[in-house]
Amino acid sequence: MPVIGVPVIARPDLLVRLLDSIDEPTWEVMIIDNSDGQEIAEACARSDATLVVPGANLGVAASWNHVICTRPSEPWWAFANADTELGRGDLRRLADEMAKGGPRWVGMNGDWRLMGLSTEAVEAVGLFDENFHPIYCEDADYEYRCRLAGVPAYSIEGAAKHTGSAVIRSEARYGEANGRTYPANVAYFEAKWGGPLRGGERFDRPFDDPGRGIRDWTLDLSRLRLQAW
Repeated sequence: MPVIGVPVIARPDLLVRLLDSIDEPTWEVMIIDNSDGQEIAEACARSDATLVVPGANLGVAASWNHVICTRPSEPWWAFANADTELGRGDLRRLADEMAKGGPRWVGMNGDWRLMGLSTEAVEAVGLFDENFHPIYCEDADYEYRCRLAGVPAYSIEGAAKHTGSAVIRSEARYGEANGRTYPANVAYFEAKWGGPLRGGERFDRPFDDPGRGIRDWTLDLSRLRLQAW
């Protein structure tokens, strides 16, 4: 059975709502607790979810990568935003689409609130670029890399409801931090691909370097220190 990865940093009430909406009880749920408190752990206590507590905010890309790297034998992985409430049958619809096989990245209702990523896609495109830290633009980067690699991205319809940006609206400190890190992530994307995300890209290799492949990225620790929140 697939594993469902859920990075979370705040709003344990929304995480509980998500956990309560999961209607495939045999699937493993892996919660990556990027918070600096106990509220997320307490919210997970009444569930059978696997709780990962890294001790610092890994960020979305690194959290997704953690799920992939710690469950490498899976034919595909599912991911859900912590502020999403699934509809009945949404996971089964996703599983049916992923069962068609081959390289594919599948989202629901036009975004990545609930998504599936196949092993073949990761083999072709690589892991998520963790320099997009801690959140935003990592999905647009992966979309473009999928396009370059010829990995199709699909969207299926479901009943999942996505609050959207709940974290940065939950506490002033997160909103203020995002005001600093989001523009830096956009700037990194534009330097990497030569133009604005989702339509303005000009390079077919990262940073227009013919020696690099689309899978290539090197973790910049100094960047992570500057982007941390």
